[in-house]
Amino acid sequence: MKTDEGKLIDIEMQNSALTKEVHYRFQIYGARMIDHQVNRGDLLYSENVHEVYTILFVNDIDRDNLLLIDTYMPRNQLNHVRKYNLLTHHNVYLPFIDAVVREKGLKNLSKIELAIYTLYHGITDDIMALNSEVVIMMKEKMDQFNEDEELVLAASKRQLVKIQHHQEKARIRQEGKEEGLKEGELLKAKENTLMLFKSKYPQEDILILENLTLSQYNEIFKALIENKDLQIIKEMIK
Repeated sequence: MKTDEGKLIDIEMQNSALTKEVHYRFQIYGARMIDHQVNRGDLLYSENVHEVYTILFVNDIDRDNLLLIDTYMPRNQLNHVRKYNLLTHHNVYLPFIDAVVREKGLKNLSKIELAIYTLYHGITDDIMALNSEVVIMMKEKMDQFNEDEELVLAASKRQLVKIQHHQEKARIRQEGKEEGLKEGELLKAKENTLMLFKSKYPQEDILILENLTLSQYNEIFKALIENKDLQIIKEMIK
């Protein structure tokens, strides 16, 4: 969006954790917004450059900076903000609003805190009971959204995609666990079989026991325990 004063504001929602890659991405967004205001060879570019603000609403908390709103601006070693600074970035840590409410109480929230609480928890009965102009405005926006069939459909599709991605991640994790258990079982069977084989037949080449299946290792191990003949064991390998 662009304010009446010409300031440019990029507002983003991030539902996943605030990773290093997300930090990089939003710094790049801000840098691009500044860069796109300047044309090559423009001698009067300073007259057309406006301040840029990026606001990131994130469903996460920064454990190193326990703040609701964390603001970043370039500073020097004396902690002075850069002169004529063009870029200001705000991280809004949505879950931290619950800590603010525990400390201040719902009725004592500022307008911006109340807006953040409503974004995070939705239009609840305790929110509506406040009869705040902020809540009334946000409810009107919500009603406008719900009356727009295309927006509602887009939101529903997005929710289905989120559910699909969650289920895919859960399935991949489960398959990874199962695969890891199988590999661990195979490795253990192989190690036990090799150890017993070397103790019984130290002169034999253990390479014949490479790349066998779990079933083969178990059968050979059982044959070694029962002191079966070496030729029988070699037949089992074949």
